[in-house]
Amino acid sequence: MREPVAFGCLAMAALALQACSRDAAPVPRGGSLEVEWVGTDTGKLTAPAVAEWCDSLQVLELRAMHGDTGIALALYPTDSMAPGEYRVVAPERGDSVRPAAAVALRWFAETSIRGFRSDSGSVSLTATGPGAGRFGARLRSVEEGDRLRVTGSFTGLTVTDASPECAGVEPDPDDTMPDVAEEFRETAD
Repeated sequence: MREPVAFGCLAMAALALQACSRDAAPVPRGGSLEVEWVGTDTGKLTAPAVAEWCDSLQVLELRAMHGDTGIALALYPTDSMAPGEYRVVAPERGDSVRPAAAVALRWFAETSIRGFRSDSGSVSLTATGPGAGRFGARLRSVEEGDRLRVTGSFTGLTVTDASPECAGVEPDPDDTMPDVAEEFRETAD
């Protein structure tokens, strides 16, 4: 199953955020995402967003962050990205039950990082170029039993190609960096 790698990259991107802020940012020119959550914690985020298509895994990743708060959505189409409803599932199931979607949300609390991941809900992709849609999902804490309900929307997203590393495979160092010692041995023979 390829999905844990893809969503792992997606979740790590959402988790690799910096500095703390729950204040709403001004709506940027270009793509943006808005989300609100209620449950054991309450908050909201309005931020610039990016959309990247990982061709090798056939997954569309949407990410938005402001300060240390971030959200990531992964959409797993059946064949190609198309407008429609994508059922939100737990991240480890996204790749195996296409079409599907998964959601991750995180922020810094006073003394810890709060991370949540989806278990149910839906993403409605209303347009693909530029991308727009809305979503609603239930999320569960990655470390505790806390639960959240998130609702949000995204608009104006231009999908770009993800880097080759989107599949979670790092380039082989032997293919990218010459081994000078080996080259010297070969020329000395």
